[in-house]
Amino acid sequence: MKNILATTDFTPDSLRAVKYAARLAMDSGARLLVLHATHIPVVSDTYFDIRVTLEELKQEDSKSLTELVKKLQEEFGPELRINKKLQVGFTNDVIRETVKNGDISLVVMGVTHSDRFSEAVFGSTSTSLAGTVDVPVLIVPDKAVYKPWNYVAFAFDQFNIPTGTGVRMLRELMDMDGSKLRFVHVNDNVFNDGDDKHLDPLYKMFKGVDMKTYFLRHSPGRTMEVLMDWVRRHKVSAVVMVARKHNLLWHIFNESHTKKVAFRAHVPVLILSEKKNH
Repeated sequence: MKNILATTDFTPDSLRAVKYAARLAMDSGARLLVLHATHIPVVSDTYFDIRVTLEELKQEDSKSLTELVKKLQEEFGPELRINKKLQVGFTNDVIRETVKNGDISLVVMGVTHSDRFSEAVFGSTSTSLAGTVDVPVLIVPDKAVYKPWNYVAFAFDQFNIPTGTGVRMLRELMDMDGSKLRFVHVNDNVFNDGDDKHLDPLYKMFKGVDMKTYFLRHSPGRTMEVLMDWVRRHKVSAVVMVARKHNLLWHIFNESHTKKVAFRAHVPVLILSEKKNH
């Protein structure tokens, strides 16, 4: 990994995710880029809060970002290579532009466990971004603490197994900790139990890693619940998912299901893009 992008809005949950990214950057030898997007707060679908000017917001946010970077440098020491970026715009737009124009290997974002209504209606910036950029997005729940990825669950279906840079970056993360990798089939459609031939490319990419494949029992309508129960019982360190769009499996791995996992998990969730040419 070269550069890890961590976003913050200066809330406690985002700050925890930034610290997680800082630890990960140090362990992987990557540089950390802390990003904040400044914009006038939206009051409703029609109105913006114009009681404060954009320039005032920029000055205030710039001060907060500088203070945050200073505290991180003091906490983690000179081994943490860190830069900061402040840009006007909405968070997802700024992230996409930064990823497109920079040498970013991974985006790290926080997510807050809130009430069911808020999750369903508002979702999360992190879950809406996942799968829309060409690099993996690591979602760090508010309960997650930094620890080695020694037991990783890779939720897969039997189609379009990704083999791009996201998977190669996952291999780097796992090599850091000598991790075990467990492929978990979570499709709630009828499938041939034990058929894992579609995983052959991944078995080659992860050669030398302790791997095993699990097929969960068919449970219509409870795919994510079954996965989360498996993650809890096996004391998984991190969950890997593939963000899909525009295919028959979109109803399984779409944003709403990614939100379910992100809001329910107590471990980091790494979202890979299904694109193979990156």
